Amino acid sequence: MLITAFTAVARWRRPILLAALVLAVVFGVLGESGERGAWFPVFAVWVGSTMLLLVLSLVAAFRYHPAVLVARPQEPAFAARPNPAVVFTAAVFMLQGGFLVADSVHDILDGEELWGLSAIIIGLWVFVLILHWRLTWGWFGVQLRPDGVYDRQPLGSLFIPWDAFARAYPSAPSGTQRVALYYERPELVRSRGLRPGGPNAPAAGIDAAFLARTINEYVAHPEYRSAIGTEAELRRLTAAAAT
Repeated sequence: MLITAFTAVARWRRPILLAALVLAVVFGVLGESGERGAWFPVFAVWVGSTMLLLVLSLVAAFRYHPAVLVARPQEPAFAARPNPAVVFTAAVFMLQGGFLVADSVHDILDGEELWGLSAIIIGLWVFVLILHWRLTWGWFGVQLRPDGVYDRQPLGSLFIPWDAFARAYPSAPSGTQRVALYYERPELVRSRGLRPGGPNAPAAGIDAAFLARTINEYVAHPEYRSAIGTEAELRRLTAAAAT
């Protein structure tokens, strides 16, 4: 049941983000309303919501690793669903930002002596929120495409053509969070921007062993690559993984 709930969060991440943004604004406005009697209940709900989201983020990061890929015909590609842990983390930052930004705006409007510091705090939180919003709103992570494996991250990317992989041992799980990649022709690999992890591929939101097996499948069987991204090929791949 927990996996089903996390899958729903990943699928509906954009409406959840918008709801978290509205809730953050509400918390910020109520927290600065000046009504003393209403402040403590609002603060208590804010703390409870933040702690719950933090716990859910940790549980999703360590427990949500389904052996599932999603067909994206428009790419075309197979990709892991967005990690629900990122959604929960973004919601935490938004809820925190609601209180902090509202308090800083209040200090600026009141003409506090340290209003410049308040402006810097607002700028930093807006930057952090935009970064988390981008990370959650987009579709980042590993994609398997007809021409190779593409890892898209917010600040960089890595592309490995199928011909670059070592034929005998293309990839293997490296713990639960990453897949180690092995190259026969590393000169074909293209890296852009800032991307942590080196030659490894992240396995956030997907079973690392399943992802490694899938990569090895397409390295060993090039005849299946042209169908990557289609529902028919996804059904074949899923059936083969279940045997």
